Amino acid sequence: MDVPQTEQEIDAYLFGAGLTVDDYFMDGEIIGYKSNGRDYDLHFNHEGLAASCRARLIALAVRQLR
Repeated sequence: MDVPQTEQEIDAYLFGAGLTVDDYFMDGEIIGYKSNGRDYDLHFNHEGLAASCRARLIALAVRQLR
């Protein structure tokens, strides 16, 4: 698996399907998003990718529940 590493690649991973910063939220270490009126957890099979996505969303000031 090629893991996105640059900011542009991470943004493409997170927002490529049409989601926006406002669709995402974080609950501790869990990344969630809202789509079609429902909340979903974003699941990862690569800890490096998960860490990169968390860091990017924090930098973008994504809503944090706790």
